[in-house]
Amino acid sequence: MNFALPPELIEFRESVYEFARDQIRPSVEQRDLNSEWDPAIWQKMGEMGLLGLPFPEEYGGQGANCLTTTLATEAFSRGSTDGGLTLAWGAHTIIGSMPIVLCGTDDQKKRYLPRLATGEWIAGLGLTEPESGSDAAGSMQTRAIKKGDKYILNGSKMFITNGPIGDVFTVMAVTDKAKGPMGISVFIVEKDFKGFSVGKKLNKMGMRTSTTSELIFEDMEVPEENMISRENSGFLRVGKATLEWERTVLVASGVGFMQYMLAEAVHYAKNRKQFKEPIIKFQSIQDKIAKARMKIDASRLLVYSSASKKDQGIPTPIESSIAKLYATEAAVELGYDMGQIFGGYCFIHEYPVERAYRDARLGTLGGGTSEIMRSIIAANLAS
Repeated sequence: MNFALPPELIEFRESVYEFARDQIRPSVEQRDLNSEWDPAIWQKMGEMGLLGLPFPEEYGGQGANCLTTTLATEAFSRGSTDGGLTLAWGAHTIIGSMPIVLCGTDDQKKRYLPRLATGEWIAGLGLTEPESGSDAAGSMQTRAIKKGDKYILNGSKMFITNGPIGDVFTVMAVTDKAKGPMGISVFIVEKDFKGFSVGKKLNKMGMRTSTTSELIFEDMEVPEENMISRENSGFLRVGKATLEWERTVLVASGVGFMQYMLAEAVHYAKNRKQFKEPIIKFQSIQDKIAKARMKIDASRLLVYSSASKKDQGIPTPIESSIAKLYATEAAVELGYDMGQIFGGYCFIHEYPVERAYRDARLGTLGGGTSEIMRSIIAANLAS
């Protein structure tokens, strides 16, 4: 497969990198320390067109395909070194908004996408619950009952990125319990709907520049026209289509950050001397650097391949799962190895490798754990 990129796409990728490096990286250390969300940065991202990058142009987006969006995510992560903000962007643009882009009605797209594209509204996805994570469909407790021209939702969602700041959420709820995963529907929920509330902001180990909370629905009223696709088609149609985007595009953020970590480690190893020699001359250090580069290149190719197939209309349940599994575990391994190169300094907040190691941990958990990715790969091969 030829991944030679056209000049205009390379230019776009570099423009995203430079924007993130110049506008976001200078403040990330302090924002991470304070677990701070910066709306001014979000506004700049909207002005650049990043918040609606894959949305159709007629609804205020840029019309970017999956590969272009993946390249932008990689460049943004490498430039900003801000895992939390990259996560918030992905939760808004991909998992929060793409259900509307991929499966919404024309009216739903007109009502929501233009404001989401500018950043006036912020989106998120309500899938995981306090008692259902990996078995999200099988043990979902949130219920939606039809009452006249509305659905009444009761339940809650946990670990929701953009929860405290979000305006619009795509929420999954059971509409026919007897049908199991075939009885789940998806709704567009606004924060001002009667019965909607947000739990306390969660204090996280990593991704601290993003905001996360529980969403609570108590007899929440949702107009029937806010259902995405058909009743009981939420998980198998809307959910799976969105998850393939998530497991490709969002994983690219780890690829970008791995590149930054490696560059910093090489620079440090060239200048750090022990036993009167730069440590980059030591074989154990060279081994870590060589393996890091191998993992980065392999991760990038897996992610690009999955994105390219999405753009060809090819379902990618195996490819996107392999990309997520390999790249996210590689990021954790690379964070550890680059930390060994930095020695004690990797334990100090001022060194980005410390933040990278914390942020990388979420990749093996969110969007499906590594164990679930292995199950998906094996199940598809066995079918």
